[in-house]
Amino acid sequence: MNIVLLNTAHNSFDDRVFYHQAKTLSEAGYQVTIVSTVETMQTIHDGINICAQNFNAFSRKEKQQKITALLHTLSPDVVICDTPAAVWAAHKYHKKHKIKIIYDVTEWYPSRIHLQNHKGLQKWLRCIILLLFNLYAGALTTGFIFGEYYKSKVFRLLYCWKPFLHLPYFPDLNYIKPAPIQNIQQKIRLFYGGSLSPKRGVPQVVQSVVKATQRKPETIFQLHLICNLSTEKDKRYFDALTSNLPANVEIVHRPLLSFSDFCQYVTQMDLFFDLRAITWEHNRSLPIKLFYYLACERPIIYAKLKSITTFFSDISFGYLVNPSDTDVIADKIVHYINHPEIYRENCQNALHLSKEKYNWRKIKDKFIQFIAVSFN
Repeated sequence: MNIVLLNTAHNSFDDRVFYHQAKTLSEAGYQVTIVSTVETMQTIHDGINICAQNFNAFSRKEKQQKITALLHTLSPDVVICDTPAAVWAAHKYHKKHKIKIIYDVTEWYPSRIHLQNHKGLQKWLRCIILLLFNLYAGALTTGFIFGEYYKSKVFRLLYCWKPFLHLPYFPDLNYIKPAPIQNIQQKIRLFYGGSLSPKRGVPQVVQSVVKATQRKPETIFQLHLICNLSTEKDKRYFDALTSNLPANVEIVHRPLLSFSDFCQYVTQMDLFFDLRAITWEHNRSLPIKLFYYLACERPIIYAKLKSITTFFSDISFGYLVNPSDTDVIADKIVHYINHPEIYRENCQNALHLSKEKYNWRKIKDKFIQFIAVSFN
């Protein structure tokens, strides 16, 4: 069986697409091709065909035509799509070639990004149009894969007869090898990775660390910020955030890392942060990196999102906080430094949960079975 993973929003080596879904299907004996329209690349990697062509310069209609033409050359039996646009293109091919179309829902559509350049009535109209476009894409599919609960609700309600699979963002533990737990009284390595946007809580991370240094002046706080500085505005913003800090704060900046580099880098950290603002969208989005941090055998300090409290019945591997309350967040950091036994216990709880529940091995057989059943 020939399977195409069609991506109009993700690159070819996306962690979910290539390192988990494509590799698993290839190991199960399927012929697998990844098509991405956000980059240009032609190669075969680990037995997986990468056929990427950047169509961003074309109109929506032209892009659909080019994707459909590409599918004609690949002759897939099953197409796994990452966006409504990918579903529509696959459906055009489906009209002449009866294939199975699976919509892998991992993003909000529309999201804040789709609406950020629009205001007032125009913003609401665009929101409604994109929402209807997404819902109609659901009607064109054979079935669904859902990355998380809240993004599945409307599709499960409207298309309750269609098969679906919940496939969370659990990592393959072969990619992550935890380092020994360190003594953090003298030096603690803190980590944030993601967008530099204030809505993602970077200022709160820095402010919390600064306040923690005031409580523990004898400890070195090494803050690792993994984010791209793509524009001069980004660089100025970053410089403003990280200048005039206490002497016991060390800032380490890296651009966003490849998947393999990320998996190696995070194992050297002591504590992970995600203090994104609790907006409607953030509150209902389960952070992907959370499960990778658990696999590192380290605790987390995260914004108290509904998506997290819904997924986990108990938080025994860190703290969920009000992301704007930097005094409380600083207290949590210092609490770990002052109580190494609690820190170690939370580390061990994180790895235990990762090994026992939240890893790719626990769900990959269901994924293979779902694809096989969908095909039949």
